[in-house]
Amino acid sequence: MTNINKDQPQEDKPIIICIDDEVTVLDSLKIELKKVLGDEYIIETAEGGKDAIELMEDLMKDKCQVALVLSDYIMPDIKGDEVLKRIHKMSPNTLKIMLTGHANLEAVSNAIKNARLYRYVAKPWQSEDLKLTIVEALHSYLQDQKLVAQRVQLEELNKQLEILTRDQAKIIAERTAKLKETNAKLEKANQELKKLSILDPLLPIANRRRFDEYLRQEWERLCRERRYLALIFADVDYFKQYNDEYQHQTGDHCLIALAKTIQRSLKRPSDLLARFGGEELVIVLPNTSPDGAIKVAERIQEEIALLKIPHSRSQVSDYVTISMGITAMVPIKGCSPLTLINIADKALYQAKNQGRNRFILEFF
Repeated sequence: MTNINKDQPQEDKPIIICIDDEVTVLDSLKIELKKVLGDEYIIETAEGGKDAIELMEDLMKDKCQVALVLSDYIMPDIKGDEVLKRIHKMSPNTLKIMLTGHANLEAVSNAIKNARLYRYVAKPWQSEDLKLTIVEALHSYLQDQKLVAQRVQLEELNKQLEILTRDQAKIIAERTAKLKETNAKLEKANQELKKLSILDPLLPIANRRRFDEYLRQEWERLCRERRYLALIFADVDYFKQYNDEYQHQTGDHCLIALAKTIQRSLKRPSDLLARFGGEELVIVLPNTSPDGAIKVAERIQEEIALLKIPHSRSQVSDYVTISMGITAMVPIKGCSPLTLINIADKALYQAKNQGRNRFILEFF
């Protein structure tokens, strides 16, 4: 059953759609979303895939802005990956998150391929992880919208520039100042567009979009050259407790310091450090064997230890530490970069389970 409130003032707020065949799950999702987002977004619900498609069609007719869709996978009428695929056709810019405890790799891969799946979150979800994922997704959506606005501005400025160029032979004297002003705006817009496209808004490193692009590029190149590609996932130990103790602004400063330190630890221009999401960082190491990746991880741990950032609520140290998951393989045809991501993520999970403040190497 769709849940559009026609009497509530919409105020052009972005909309979030929650899809599940269990009302209790939908109620729980709404509570979680309200806690982290307040009244900044309108939250709609759909009890199953069919209701979700109908709801999306109604919202598209009303030209509403749907920022995010969270969908279960196992539903009696339409599976979650198919629902997200249809929604993607109606609104390609809407980000999608799959919530389920039963999705297999094939279902997730289908959603990534056909619906631009932003992330998969297992059920029952961890509240903090779900909040961080939603905040990151919405931040990414707003960045995309800003990019669209920038492109529209660029197109308009280019049109103005073309008009001025055609007529400059006749009116060069009186339009010179206008031409310089337009060129300045165009250059500023181009610089802002480039910055938004590749940099994280908080940390002085690459963003998730740049990471996905670079990993795919290096995967294809090293597949041809039959050489190693390594990946390191890094997560700050007990970062939620750090934020609770020192407040979020201090947490931001901590992440910035860690990012700068890790960046200094990387010795080659081809090594890429990026923010994967929340406090999770990822490092792409082209032409790097497992032994080489381990040396990089050891160097990072040593540099972070020298920072001596106090962490009174850590269970492994008096100072801030990180856990890392490492993998390295020669890319092969028939696999995708998602393989490397899954293995490194599994290794990171093992590092946390084995006590944190350590790294684990996992092979394909």
